[in-house]
Amino acid sequence: MATNPYFNHHGKNTADQRLAENLMIESIKTYGIDVNYCPRTLVKEDLLLGEDALSEYNSAHTIEMYIKTIDGFEGEGDFVAKFGLQINDQITFTVARRRWAELGLVGDGRETAPKEGDIIYFPLTNALFQVLFVEDESVFYQTGGLQVYDLVCEMFTYSDQKLNTGIEDIDKIERLQAYSLDFTMDTGSGDYTVEEIVYQGESLEAATVQGEVASWGSTTKILNLINMTGNFSGTVNIIGDSSGASYSVTSFNAQDSTSASAGDNLAIEQEADSIIDFTEG
Repeated sequence: MATNPYFNHHGKNTADQRLAENLMIESIKTYGIDVNYCPRTLVKEDLLLGEDALSEYNSAHTIEMYIKTIDGFEGEGDFVAKFGLQINDQITFTVARRRWAELGLVGDGRETAPKEGDIIYFPLTNALFQVLFVEDESVFYQTGGLQVYDLVCEMFTYSDQKLNTGIEDIDKIERLQAYSLDFTMDTGSGDYTVEEIVYQGESLEAATVQGEVASWGSTTKILNLINMTGNFSGTVNIIGDSSGASYSVTSFNAQDSTSASAGDNLAIEQEADSIIDFTEG
């Protein structure tokens, strides 16, 4: 016997298809959660390894997604490895295709589907998850068409990427975990502002040394910088591009990062100095 002639599940853009899609979207809006989707911008891609250590995330887009992972985080979980604690929690999100298209994202095929490498801010755990794989046939064709994408994601490991999304809970991760240095300032005037660019030299355009302000203590006169290029000097004033603040430098240690996740350069050197005598020529 043929299929029911009163239901046309397998036609293109039929009333039945639109109804199924509307019900799917309504279900996600009812049982899902609002997340922030942050597309990745490639800065200097390694075409051999397919990686980009200088990636940037410069925008965030709110969209509802359904948490398909219902029994807790998947993946390898948390364990202690050779280099310390590893957190490899995974989660799967479901997003409606039509709602995705309505975001209006462009570039690298995002017009039609999410992209691997992008990140999702999950507000329930205040964590970032990176898209590992986009499954475009999760529901297959039981309803006559494909209404959703499944995004398989893993806990994002921050490694000095730029986060300028406009969402404070996301952007502060960069200020807290990026490689940073503390500069103890001396005489000068003005107050640096967070996220402004500072430099040493005649002007920002001519400067070969730059950095981004992560924090500034007007009473302690400690300036914390991230995203630095070039080698800062202890004899030249550090000038704020937007604030106009300018102070001379009292001291800083280029090997002593204030980031908890940064390398132990200073500790390693101090330990090595106790073993090997580097004073001999």
